[in-house]
Amino acid sequence: MSWVRTVPEEGAEGLLAEVYQQTRERMGKVVNLVRVQSLRPETMALGRQLYRHLMDSPGGLSRLQRVLIATVVSKTNGCFY
Repeated sequence: MSWVRTVPEEGAEGLLAEVYQQTRERMGKVVNLVRVQSLRPETMALGRQLYRHLMDSPGGLSRLQRVLIATVVSKTNGCFY
């Protein structure tokens, strides 16, 4: 649970409602990482676009290798991935 004010699913409109729906379709629920960014859906959409570009674009590394790198970097930085 975040300490940041968030927009509940039932209160989401426009772009945020779309992002919540996409997240539910992909993850089965709206995860806290998405909720905590809910006050700035335009910024969140840009971050998601960058993440997908980095993780899904061709470039010599498999998706598994990219996830492993992200996991190691997160662990090194003391973050949960």
